[in-house]
Amino acid sequence: MRPARLLAFLMLFLLSFVGTAAAQTAIYTVTVPVADTSAAVRDQAFANGLTQVLARASNGADPRSKPGYADAMKQPGGLVQQYQYARTGGANGAPLSLDIVFDPGAIRRVLAVGDAAAAAPKPPVLVIARDATGKTLGQQDLLPLSQMADTRGYQIVLPKPDSTLDASAIAGGDAAAIATVARQYNTAVILIGKVGGDQTDWTLVSAGRASSWKDSGEARAALLSNGANAMADKLDRQFTAAQGGSSSGKVWVSGLRSAADYAGLLSTFQSDPSVKSVAPVGATADGVLFTVSATAPLARLIAGYASAGHVLAADAHDGADLAVRWIP
Repeated sequence: MRPARLLAFLMLFLLSFVGTAAAQTAIYTVTVPVADTSAAVRDQAFANGLTQVLARASNGADPRSKPGYADAMKQPGGLVQQYQYARTGGANGAPLSLDIVFDPGAIRRVLAVGDAAAAAPKPPVLVIARDATGKTLGQQDLLPLSQMADTRGYQIVLPKPDSTLDASAIAGGDAAAIATVARQYNTAVILIGKVGGDQTDWTLVSAGRASSWKDSGEARAALLSNGANAMADKLDRQFTAAQGGSSSGKVWVSGLRSAADYAGLLSTFQSDPSVKSVAPVGATADGVLFTVSATAPLARLIAGYASAGHVLAADAHDGADLAVRWIP
């Protein structure tokens, strides 16, 4: 390739990368008019900018009602990732403006204060994505997806180089395939994708339940970002749904085929500090009914076990408030 063509190609690549990264951080970036570069004016600009960014991250809700708002305002500069002054020529009634980029993780922590659903740890998501030729996509290929997922509070992990995971079996909810993922990657939340030039096909598997969707009509970077957003929306709804309900009740567990399975299940309950008591109250050849008392909603506990790959969701069972299937 001639030097001039190579330089042009590299410049186009750099611009596309910067454009993608900028799109991911836009929600955390704000421009505030300032009168001068003094520390007092700068700190007030940080506070004003933080209020705007918190409102954006809360879908327009007034952030001043958030439990973490007052503490964040004591040192708003501590949430700033970077900032830069620019001359405005008097626009907006000020000679200067301050471009501020806030740390996404810090913003999420502020919004999580007092919010059990936001504060509770979210499981990592294993992403198995292939292009139209069947090639597994790597970290650089999936950068727009991982950046948007991080913005939404989800960590992305990718298959190991020597991985032999069966994506079709996982997408079909195969218990053994999901158990393999859980053991190797410490998660039972898997996003499977086929990424073409202008179309994507996605299947999200969480706790053994699968949902699928398609997207098209945009550039690949935008399609990958859309995939991360759709994934986060689905997981957020599941996560929020698990935050309410009773902290005591009956849980039906099927799939217990040996004494080792039973011991493993009891250990899972007993090693959870939120569980106050657990005891079997009935059993059949298909499973065991337990009565469980905890300091947190049972749905949240079970969702956590499912995310870690210990159990899968199961069909409702008579006499049980929740039903799951044990993964040996």
